[in-house]
Order: sequence, then structure tokens, then C-alpha cells
Amino acid sequence: MSTCLILDCFSLVYRSFFGLPTSIKRQDGQVINAVLGFYNTLTSLMQQFQPDFLFVASDHPSPTFRHELFPDYKQHRPPMPEELRGQIELVEEVIASFNVPLVKFAGYEADDIMGTISSYAPAGTHCYIVTTDRDALQLVSDNVTVVVPNSRANKMFTPELVQYELGVAPELVPHYKALVGDTSDNIPGIPLVGPKTAVKWLDMFGTLDELLANADLLPGKAGRNLAENKENARLYLELATIERSVPTYCCWQAGRLAFEEQEVRRTLESLGIRASIPEIG
Repeated sequence: MSTCLILDCFSLVYRSFFGLPTSIKRQDGQVINAVLGFYNTLTSLMQQFQPDFLFVASDHPSPTFRHELFPDYKQHRPPMPEELRGQIELVEEVIASFNVPLVKFAGYEADDIMGTISSYAPAGTHCYIVTTDRDALQLVSDNVTVVVPNSRANKMFTPELVQYELGVAPELVPHYKALVGDTSDNIPGIPLVGPKTAVKWLDMFGTLDELLANADLLPGKAGRNLAENKENARLYLELATIERSVPTYCCWQAGRLAFEEQEVRRTLESLGIRASIPEIG
């Protein structure tokens, strides 16, 4: 069985930036807390999983197809802090030093890249998607595990754990989110429909389509709200569903992990980072 690690670049970079003090600087005064945190996360994952393949997925700066469908998508998110913006290029240097593909594509998010790479994994490959973004739970399967990093112990989402925590199977996560909404992505959801109601309805009808076909039978104000918001519910489902066929222009062999220790060492020295280099294989 081959192992593939797929990292959500900005998710891990933000986690590092807010997890380490901005007093961590290079001699020239450049803040490098996010770079150091990302390097430590990347290398500890390499040592833990000993991957055969490694990809880093990133958001493209252009608006996505979701913004075209729903202009308010993610609108409330604050802009990237300036002290972090100045570190993105340095994080990309770290990724390049390990000869790892950094994959992004106009019109799509990192989630879509991760969904595509994991969907097209060669037979006999287990993918571990590393992200703090729980949208990715819909990608969990027998061959895909979502790893939510934690300083104590990483949380590993299997299909059973997704079912236990959310009350629905991974493939129904977007249907669930269409009903209850998602504040992090600014998806409103259906008024008065909370997690318990959403799980009960999906248990009864199986999918959002079946649920909407029977919305007039649902009792109470929540049922009436769904009946009056069928088109919105379909839109929210589209926003919440990860695209799994992005034309990434990145072949699988490009992700086979092979790096020169001197190259990594040179990059670390230029960044002013003192750290060990992982041993793989």
C-alpha cells in the first residue's frame, strides 16, 4: 500500500502564524513564525507517515466559481495579516526545496485540488489529507483519511468518526451543510434548521434532493422554511460540495517524494531557520 500526504497550504500556514509568536524573526527583521511552524508541521508529518507521494494544495488568488454563484461566499473573512502576507513566498521556497508540487488552479479552492488528487489516486494508495478545514470531511472514505493537526495528537477522521461526530456519512456532509449553513464560509443555511433536524431529515429521506421533493410533508416552521427555500438549499449544496475533477495539470509521478538534503539545508540557511531535516524511507 502506497501512502500519499496532501497538505492544505493556507490552512496550515494560518495555524502556524496564530500558533507561534511574531517575535520569531530572521536577523534582517523578517517575521518567520509561519514559515517555521509550517516547516515543523511538514517535517513531522513526513516522519510520521513516511509518504511515497506528497502534494501541497493552495487557494488561487482569483475568485472561485462559488463566488460567481454566490457573491457573499466567504465575504466576511478578514484580509490576510500583513506580517503573514510577507511570509507566503518564503513558505513556497520551503515547499520547493523538498521538490514537492504546489498545486493551485484559477477558479478553485485548495479543497477542490485535494478532492481531485485524492479521487485520482492510483489503486493501492491511501491518501491522508491534512487540514483544519472540516469541509474536507466529505472526502473521507476507506482510502482517504482527513487528518486535523493538533499539538498533542492529530485527529484522524475515518468514515466511522465522521458519522459519529456529525450524524451523517461523509458523502452527506455537503447536504448537511446546505441545511444547517456554515458560518466559516458564509453559507446561510435554512432558517431554524439545526444539526438535529438536519440529521433527522437526512436519515428519513437519504439526500437533499429527496428531502426537497418531500418538503411539503415536513412539519413546523423549519419544514415550511425549507419548502420556501428550495432553490437556496440547492445553491448551498453546490457551494458546499467539493469539486473532484479540477484540471490540475499535475501528474501523480510529480508527487513522488524525493529531495536533496543539501537543497533543503541551503533554503533553511537562507531563511534563518535552524532545524533537522527528516529522514524518509
